Amino acid sequence: MDVQRNSVNVKPPTAEGRAPLRRNDLLVAAGAIAAGLAAALIAGVLKPLGALLAGGIAGTVLLLRWLVPTPQQVFAPLSEEATEEVERLQRYSILLDALPQPVMLLDAQDRIETANAACFRMFGEGIEGANIAGIIRAPAALGALREARHMDGAQEAEISITGPNTLSALFYVSPLEHDEAEGEMIVMIRDRTEQRQLERMRTDFIANAGHELRTPLASLLGFIETLQGHAKDDPDARAHFLKIMQAQTERMQRLVRDLVSLSALELNERRLPEDDVDLCEIAAVVREMMAPVAERANGEIVPGPSNCSIRMIGDRDQLIQVAQNLIDNALKYGATGSTDRARVHVTVGSGPDHAFEAASSSGDSPDQIAVRAGCAPSDLVYIRVRDEGGGIARTDLPRLTERFYRTDVDKSHPQGGTGLGLAIVKHIVGRHRGGILVESAQGEGAAFTCYFPPRPGPESDLPAGH
Repeated sequence: MDVQRNSVNVKPPTAEGRAPLRRNDLLVAAGAIAAGLAAALIAGVLKPLGALLAGGIAGTVLLLRWLVPTPQQVFAPLSEEATEEVERLQRYSILLDALPQPVMLLDAQDRIETANAACFRMFGEGIEGANIAGIIRAPAALGALREARHMDGAQEAEISITGPNTLSALFYVSPLEHDEAEGEMIVMIRDRTEQRQLERMRTDFIANAGHELRTPLASLLGFIETLQGHAKDDPDARAHFLKIMQAQTERMQRLVRDLVSLSALELNERRLPEDDVDLCEIAAVVREMMAPVAERANGEIVPGPSNCSIRMIGDRDQLIQVAQNLIDNALKYGATGSTDRARVHVTVGSGPDHAFEAASSSGDSPDQIAVRAGCAPSDLVYIRVRDEGGGIARTDLPRLTERFYRTDVDKSHPQGGTGLGLAIVKHIVGRHRGGILVESAQGEGAAFTCYFPPRPGPESDLPAGH
């Protein structure tokens, strides 16, 4: 915050308030003048009239020296008090800049007189002198400001501030109460985005969990009643029902795990990752981790490139989860009709690259992702998971990353799908400032390509499109 110009009421010192010249100094000066004049008379240098005139001038000078202060005497107290006032204002400025909430001072015309550092970070450096209506485009905030002026009291309003990240905030405004305020208002903005996210996540969690758990719980209750009834003495029926109950219980476990994971991702979505990771190393690790899963599913993960390196800034565990979820989906739903065996390709690369010659697509294009990331499309890096199945219908492509959306419910439930795997992928990729491009070619398969901004610095040693 800039220190404002304040009027400092400092009066020049009077003769009574100044420390007088020492009496001995005046006597010595007067004696010296008298001795000099006497010597001049004796020597005949001055006539009596001239000596009288010279003595009068010298006396007048001494009198003025006594009565009139020097410039140093006048301005020294003024300079000291002004310095103290400036230092006091600087302390206030440091105090306001230390506040995490944006604070601004408005004049009687709702123009911003001054603001603290948090306010400049939120709205930019050039806001001083601008009308607040052009800075905060929220009718509720302007209404609270008018009400505060009309009622001469503090007002609050819940507002949304649009920008790169939309913020939920509390807008507080109050008139200043001092004689020289002249219509000035103090405004404070408190970011409540995380609080609103927590409330929304809690509501969504309860609604989604209730909806998805209702069916397996009802199924379990029905089987328990059956086992308590006529099937309690039938070993074959008990074994059959218990196997189904185990499958439903495992499905509920996966559902709760995915819901908790999704809620945690949403909570940290605005915090950018900071680790230096290698996409090639992540792809190799996930291939090895998912090999037993592919074997149990009668599938195959096709080996990708080795001895390569393509680096980015990311969260290693979350990127591993992205690859795992995509491979798991491909193994479940990417089997070919002729062999009923899924072949999954995991590749990494840089720059825009299409999985198929001609395909339907949905999601973010490399150009859109590059604009958001502030880099050239050729600088983007990606990890892709592609299957050789029958492909995905064009009408389903835009909705694949929605929560609990399934293209084939009858096929999804036996496979143990929760409908949250791709939603989790979308949130992780979004946290990394990336985007997902989904491509599908009927009879050739489907591909999910996750593009990310490159790591700042030297380029990787992986050629484009590898």
